[in-house]
Amino acid sequence: MKTFQKVSNHDLLFPFSFVFQDKKSPQKELSDHMHDYYEIVYVYSGKGTFFIGEVFYDMQPGDVFLIPNNTIHRAMPDQDDPIMSTIIFFSPTLIYNNLVDDSFSYLHLFDATKKDKNYKISLPPEKQPKIEEQLLRIYQETTENKLGYKHASLLIVHQIMLDLCRIRVNNEQNMSESTTYSLDWIKDILAYINDHLSEPLTLTKLAKKSLVSPSHFSRVFKETTGIGLIVYVNTKRIIKAKELLLETNYTISHIAELCGFESMPHFHRIFKKYMDRTPANYRKEYRKP
Repeated sequence: MKTFQKVSNHDLLFPFSFVFQDKKSPQKELSDHMHDYYEIVYVYSGKGTFFIGEVFYDMQPGDVFLIPNNTIHRAMPDQDDPIMSTIIFFSPTLIYNNLVDDSFSYLHLFDATKKDKNYKISLPPEKQPKIEEQLLRIYQETTENKLGYKHASLLIVHQIMLDLCRIRVNNEQNMSESTTYSLDWIKDILAYINDHLSEPLTLTKLAKKSLVSPSHFSRVFKETTGIGLIVYVNTKRIIKAKELLLETNYTISHIAELCGFESMPHFHRIFKKYMDRTPANYRKEYRKP
């Protein structure tokens, strides 16, 4: 399965998908992935671990996870008590962004989430019935297909985002990270990888830096993150390359160098493998005038 999971309901004019009350077992869970959609995950029951960006979270009933676009994430449900969740996928182009109030923006919720690397909101028990009712209403709208169901679904999504913004601003829950693993060297090495993407990042080098053997590093890294080292590093480099392609005028060869690809052919091969297009075509297709 490809690392970049493109979520789609096959409607280019309505880039929105909804997965209602789906039970996630370790065998059923998607492989590590990232995509251009935004994602809201609500947990009804079960337990597990969620790896988002560079942070590990416990998954508990009442948890909401906010996943910005271009963010590596991997859910690892518990074998004996699998997760039951609802997931909303949507393109940011669907979100209302006219600033009638310059102190509030719907997408600011995701921008702040990514900036602070705080992807989890734990809803208190008294607030869980409301979001569960909202998600049920989206399910009813998307399955009954009544007149205006797309508009109705988006109105509910906007209300959910507004509610979550208020919860965060009002400090109604503990905003500290809920870290599942206590392996400090894993957290340190994730930060090191993020800060040194332009350099060679071999298994031998990273294992030596972590003061463990390569075999131990490889096994624990995969067990902890759910992602193999090579796939993780390539994905982080592709994310950085996408940002540079859209936000700078750097040549493609310079971007390949900044992202740590050993050669232009290597960059083209990996980029096309993950994005189904060349770096040049990606820049031409997605870069705003």
